[in-house]
Amino acid sequence: MEQSVVCRPSDDFLRSLRTIGIPVETFDYNKWNKYFVQLATRKRIRRKIKSYAPDVIHCWHERAATFIPKGSGVVSLGWDFGFGDYNLKGDAVCDYYMATRRGFVEKLREQTGRPECVFYAHAFGTLPDDAPVSRKEFNIPEGKPVILMLTRMVPRKGVDILLRACVNLDAFLLLAGDGPELEAYRKLADDLGLESRVCFPGWRQDRSALLDLADILAVPSRDDSAPAVMSQAWYKGVPLVASKIDGLREHIEHGVNGMLSDVEDSDDLAKSLRVVLEDSNLRERIVAGGKHTYETQFSKEAVINNLLKTYEEIVRRGVSI
Repeated sequence: MEQSVVCRPSDDFLRSLRTIGIPVETFDYNKWNKYFVQLATRKRIRRKIKSYAPDVIHCWHERAATFIPKGSGVVSLGWDFGFGDYNLKGDAVCDYYMATRRGFVEKLREQTGRPECVFYAHAFGTLPDDAPVSRKEFNIPEGKPVILMLTRMVPRKGVDILLRACVNLDAFLLLAGDGPELEAYRKLADDLGLESRVCFPGWRQDRSALLDLADILAVPSRDDSAPAVMSQAWYKGVPLVASKIDGLREHIEHGVNGMLSDVEDSDDLAKSLRVVLEDSNLRERIVAGGKHTYETQFSKEAVINNLLKTYEEIVRRGVSI
């Protein structure tokens, strides 16, 4: 499939695209000069549409769609919508939409008033291989089970809930990520007496390598969608313990492909973590269940096939707004 990308500059992302031969154009996004940047970018995109003559304009997330000029005459697809406060019914942005949560599908159908134009999708959990990392790099004692969290250090992700849940667990915490609450969580770990068995390595790109170290992946979110780490744990065969928020329990079946704990309940989370650490039969069962969920719904093959079918369908239907 021939593709061309217009995006904000991001070295890692641009390098990945250029390595596989996809042409890329970049533009600056300055929130303090948003109005003029959007005008200029829309003009560039309009010229790009005219010269490139695509069959589909694929908008990755809601902000991207705001740059698409109206009346382009080309079918547009908004991917992973539902997070923002866009008034899609009064000011439709795209011809068609894909959402990664069933709740978002219903929300979009209601907002747009065009239920037939909203599709359900997954984001694949396949990870590239990374160079191995050692336990020594993070001061993890040999024989100590590792509970991993890959996250932004913000309140909605529930890092503090996990810290409290692990006070009486014989495990090491590897909490990889960055964000405004990082120092507050470091202090909380010290206050809880966890300083000798927790590591905050900051933001890491090598998710596959970190998952290879983990005995459990924890996702104790207060609020979330269907985070990529969920399907990535299933891909890597790491037992998953998560909270019962909508975006997670939509995909996780308790005791089948993961374990679910009550939201904001560190005691219930501790119970789920402990039973996974201690019950080898349960671990094997939820790992096998997660692998099945990954292969049937979140593998590259399954996700891309669904996306290609959607492209074919919307091109057949044509512009709808």
